[in-house]
Amino acid sequence: MSITNGQSEPVNDEGKRRGGLLIESVTTLIRALGLSDTASDLSKHVAQKEHEDMPSNHPLGALSTPPTVDGVLPTVARDFASKCPPRLRALVPPTNFGAVVPGSVFRSSYPLEENFDFLKTLKLKTILTLVPEPIPDANLAFMKENGIQHFQVHIPANKGEISIPTCQMTKALGVVLDRSNHPILIHCNKGKHRTGCVVGCIQTNIFAGEELHNVFDEYHTYADPKARILDECFMEIFDGRTVLWMARRYNWIPLPAPESNAPTSPVPTLGVVRPRA
Repeated sequence: MSITNGQSEPVNDEGKRRGGLLIESVTTLIRALGLSDTASDLSKHVAQKEHEDMPSNHPLGALSTPPTVDGVLPTVARDFASKCPPRLRALVPPTNFGAVVPGSVFRSSYPLEENFDFLKTLKLKTILTLVPEPIPDANLAFMKENGIQHFQVHIPANKGEISIPTCQMTKALGVVLDRSNHPILIHCNKGKHRTGCVVGCIQTNIFAGEELHNVFDEYHTYADPKARILDECFMEIFDGRTVLWMARRYNWIPLPAPESNAPTSPVPTLGVVRPRA
């Protein structure tokens, strides 16, 4: 039983049963991937952070972090802003907006009309959408008016199992790594899970020296209190070699130095044979 406003309410047994099945399937998958070692970065991370698909009271999780509240522009503020001339309107970024690479790569939730004035200041060349639903007419008009090209790559949600195909993540990363598309905005619906996976794969495979625990911490900055351990599993197991050629092509990663152990010629100098007179 639970208590709400001083009255008892029955606990939803079906909800508890489904939650238990989800936890069991997630735990089984983590162990099958070989990521359940208590000494691994992922296991240490699970013990310190709350996850939507791995409760804090589960053996794989011990502590929890206080939930955060997404910033939402109040209705009154939206109505007031709609009546103001453009020069007096506040610039409202999308929820979960952030810079992955300052001035070049940005991330956010799904842009709304109230965010368009802010997005104009970024001088975007490209918007990458990670959900498959049709694009709203207002967003299509905004991109057309501002000369913004649009890519749509469906990145499935990791719910109960790792669902993101390597080919889809490779396609999304290819759009982001192509510097001719910058400045670029990456977004899904909430700017948490799918966007977090794309950004995490960039950070773990492209940004040299980025520690895995720092990548996980940044993921939680945007995803808490709905973070998913399976998203972090995907970031850890994704094979960055699928985009290595593109990372080198666009100077994210330097080309390897030529090998210096090539066999030397037994002849110290090469002479030019002159024809006889």
